[in-house]
Amino acid sequence: MAVFHDLQALDFVHQHPLVTIGSVLCLWTLVLVTYRVFFHPLSKFPGPRLAAATYWYETYHDVWHKGDYTSQIGRLHEKYGPIIRINPDELHVNDPYFIDTLYPGPGKKRDIPTWWLQGTNLQGSHFGTEAHDLHRERRGALNRFFSRATVVKLEPLVKKNAIKLCQNLETNAGSESPLDAANILACFGTEVIMQYMFDRSYGYLDDPKFKKSMYKAIHRATEFMILFRHFRICETIVLNTPDFIMEWLDPDVQIWRSMRLDTRKQIRTIKKQQAAESLNDTKKENDGIHTIFHEILQSNLPPAEKTTERLGREAQAITGAGLETLSWSLSVDLYHILSTPRILQKLRAELLAAMPDMPPLSAITPADLPSWTTLEQLPYLNACIHEGLRLSYGLATRISRSAPTETLTYTYTPPGATAPKTFFIPPGTPVSMTSVHIHHDPRIFPDSDSYIPERWLGPDGKRERPGLERYLLSFSKGTRQCLGINLAYAELFIGLASLIRFLGDRLELFETTKEDVRFYRDDFVPGVKPGSKGVRVLVK
Repeated sequence: MAVFHDLQALDFVHQHPLVTIGSVLCLWTLVLVTYRVFFHPLSKFPGPRLAAATYWYETYHDVWHKGDYTSQIGRLHEKYGPIIRINPDELHVNDPYFIDTLYPGPGKKRDIPTWWLQGTNLQGSHFGTEAHDLHRERRGALNRFFSRATVVKLEPLVKKNAIKLCQNLETNAGSESPLDAANILACFGTEVIMQYMFDRSYGYLDDPKFKKSMYKAIHRATEFMILFRHFRICETIVLNTPDFIMEWLDPDVQIWRSMRLDTRKQIRTIKKQQAAESLNDTKKENDGIHTIFHEILQSNLPPAEKTTERLGREAQAITGAGLETLSWSLSVDLYHILSTPRILQKLRAELLAAMPDMPPLSAITPADLPSWTTLEQLPYLNACIHEGLRLSYGLATRISRSAPTETLTYTYTPPGATAPKTFFIPPGTPVSMTSVHIHHDPRIFPDSDSYIPERWLGPDGKRERPGLERYLLSFSKGTRQCLGINLAYAELFIGLASLIRFLGDRLELFETTKEDVRFYRDDFVPGVKPGSKGVRVLVK
């Protein structure tokens, strides 16, 4: 009889394969959801059960609502507390006092989860390396190029481009056509990093109208990263669509694709040059161009670390980070400074005192500008730089880490409770925090929606508020902190100081409101409300 029933079952499977497959999938889904919600190692953590059950909860908010999941996570924290489960495998913490635990310094290992890296197209770069030890090796090959001592030597390059930026802006005096601040500032940042990477100017600052800017192309690419994280097939399609079709569909994406290809072309060119030098024995000690990729290709890294594709992704990571954070942070600064006469007057007075008796802008040379180190000592300029970083966030998406061998502990006291509550986070669990949330914590940053440089000053108005910078996540923290943080600070200080000192009394906003700099959605980097035309300025 049992054999007869088995034969009947087999016959049913053969006659109704789709029903059988559907039934198996339903059973598998039921088992998986039951495990995730009730038996998973994270099942005891607070959060919506739907987020615990499926990644589709995150996909819904990120894709259907276009980058809304970062904001939704904030709403979930209001409901469930400072530690929540945001997908089947990941926790999110909204507590500035947990920063040093999640992003520690040397001595503790932190990996980057695969899910977080999906869609970035940066796998293989130092930024996109999952394993702690391999990341340390790859970053170690780059660290000296971005050390403070090296960046100090790069100051003439930064100053030269800052001067050219201001001179080009001045040629627009009296024009009724507004200029997009992010585009302008991206030209400045791109010129600096491209010249340092490849000893090549791309001419972004040669056009007084700044029409060659890479800002929109890079930002458009980051918008796609969230989509690519959920649907990898979309990344494959975008990267492999023929050029003429992509040029028609989305010119900004095509510009980004062309930039990707050009970085690889530049690396191949350097390889050929160095091969020819080696073959002809023409290279001499200290000869040649000492840029990032010239020296990496001459280093002792194994051949597998010097492939054109991997180094091309390094170039992408360095370019994107150097362009986006700089241009958006300075755009936020410019909006708030120009829209608040009190701040503009105070900052400009400080800069005029630090840079008196300067030649006309047309005759300025890099030697005329104060050093980065000198500018850092100006209290109000320093405060404005940090307040701009706070409200521009760096990455808007959550910054995820996992401790491969360590059980992390999080303790807090719920409102109304008399005893603290402790959570033990299993080793290997992805845990994230988000600058968009931390930078608005009222315990650290009261009146956090307002641009208040004074919050970074001591009672005497002349020194930085002790310890406040430890809660700034614009460059992340720990051993995976932004590689180019020193170069970024040099560009921020020299760039903003030059703009306000030479043009602060001549720049005015054009049809720009706070909504044009307010965070609206997660485009991996901060995204503003659809329809915004950005921070636009006129030169009087």
